[in-house]
Amino acid sequence: MDILMKIQEDYLNFSKQEKKIADYILRCSHEINNMKIGELANRTGTSNASITRFVKRIGCNNYSDMKFLINAKADPEENQETQGIADEVLVYYQNVIKNTQRLIDINKIKEFLSLIKKAANINIIGISSSGVTADLFSIRLMRMGLTAKSYSDPLWMLMQASIAKPGDLYIAISNSGTTHSIVETLTEAKKNGATIVSITGYFENPVSKLSDLVFYVYNTRFVHDEKFSNSQFSMVYLMDVITTFLLEDEEFKDKTLKTREIVGDL
Repeated sequence: MDILMKIQEDYLNFSKQEKKIADYILRCSHEINNMKIGELANRTGTSNASITRFVKRIGCNNYSDMKFLINAKADPEENQETQGIADEVLVYYQNVIKNTQRLIDINKIKEFLSLIKKAANINIIGISSSGVTADLFSIRLMRMGLTAKSYSDPLWMLMQASIAKPGDLYIAISNSGTTHSIVETLTEAKKNGATIVSITGYFENPVSKLSDLVFYVYNTRFVHDEKFSNSQFSMVYLMDVITTFLLEDEEFKDKTLKTREIVGDL
């Protein structure tokens, strides 16, 4: 059992105390092996009893069992010494990519490619930093000759969803999966027969429940450093993987090269 992934999958269903424990374990998994239960309780601001209940909640027999499973999944990069901020960021990026790669299902990607190719219209939605990622994805698809638009304004995306129709594809980019305007837009689009694909950092959230196809990425809030704030990095990595698959199609590849000749690499 991949215990760290299990904790991330169940995260939204945890209580406030359980989330404190989960946050520490996911950010500092490399420290757990030599830590007694009392020390973990102190560091998380909980109690021995809370730790014991958490251990049972995630399917482990006892605290030692949980430590063994965590140590088995810890990445070597998390323990290596880093020299300077540049090296630290490199290690964070490597860990985010590796953990996101574990979540990638090639069969899901192939299904997604099929949906993209046959969609009448592709609408990509995201709010705030996810809106920037939505813009980037729409530009890449437009370069391939696909009819794609991105929306980051709640009113505009809802208005577009109100006239959605069967054959339209909605791609929702939402790290939390709980943003009200995204949920509202997808609810309207789904009511009108559109197909919905989502990319999100939490399991079993309102956005994923509305989706016909869901891609989960590693949530960067679990990176072992509060300074690391790039919530979109894992999503951009997945987007790069999907784009690379699409460019295996000669027609998409040729159109992308043609647009580069005209407008460059903007």
